Amino acid sequence: MSVHQPWPFALLLVLALASLALLIRAVLRTLSSARLLDVALVEQQEIDFAAAGSVFLCAEGPRFTPGFRRLAFELRLPGGAPVHGREVLFGTTSSGFARARVTLRRFELPFAGRYLLTIRGLSGTDLAAAGHRIVFMKPHTLRSLLLVVGITFASAAAIASLVFFLLSLVAPAAAIDPGRADGWVDLDGRRTELREAYAHLHPNRDGRLPFTPELRLVLADREIPQESLRGPAAAAVLELAKSGDVVGLLIRLEPDEPGTLLITTLMPPVPGRQWPDVRRYEGTGDRVIRSLSVAATRVAGEISCPPEGPACEVSFSAPLFNE
Repeated sequence: MSVHQPWPFALLLVLALASLALLIRAVLRTLSSARLLDVALVEQQEIDFAAAGSVFLCAEGPRFTPGFRRLAFELRLPGGAPVHGREVLFGTTSSGFARARVTLRRFELPFAGRYLLTIRGLSGTDLAAAGHRIVFMKPHTLRSLLLVVGITFASAAAIASLVFFLLSLVAPAAAIDPGRADGWVDLDGRRTELREAYAHLHPNRDGRLPFTPELRLVLADREIPQESLRGPAAAAVLELAKSGDVVGLLIRLEPDEPGTLLITTLMPPVPGRQWPDVRRYEGTGDRVIRSLSVAATRVAGEISCPPEGPACEVSFSAPLFNE
């Protein structure tokens, strides 16, 4: 049994959003640092590379620009010898709202310096138009792929945590179904039918209460305000009982250890008797509370009072509110 609080989901949401922002920033930095230079889309031009190694030739332009694949690219050394290059069969494509960049070829530069780039198949009516560029980039596919996978997982975690966070807030506030009790209690030989059930979880942050957290159940003969179960000692519900405005039982226990509990009779004071009448039961197992179910939004179960106290037999189901 466990009672879910909204704050773990809120913390997870914040961490997921922070991770998502950092990953997106890392992607942008990776793309920016990988971009070596860009030149116009013309038939022939000289290009200076600052370092040797692998470079990718990419075509960049407006989205849905046709014809990049039909172009032939050739990179030559100053002496005229061609630089080894190969077509990228599964080139990556980066797209924005208006522009796109596709990877076409990979070249192996033997040294830094000036090279001659030749492009064959250009048409003066489309690809040579303004807005088209040839971009040379350093290899970054693996790092970008890992970052994209991270973004996917961070996005999924953010969405899931947001959904569960909202559910944890909305479900108790929506009151679900109203609490219901079905049973009776015998107080001083007077049998009272119990029809209303209320549940409240007090965190007991200062440690002054017997249980941490403390689950409070009120099984009553009439409706009472849910707020009467709040506070360090549920004083409001005791005042209602003192004035005769409610009759029933107040049960206090720790949700994960229901074997120990306190049962307070809710009834007006009787002359010569201590009030309120609070009885502590330890090691009761399932003899007092049977089939106890504590979920994030609801508590249900059955109660049979021990012989040494007030007699009762009650089944209940109530929405759970948190303090």
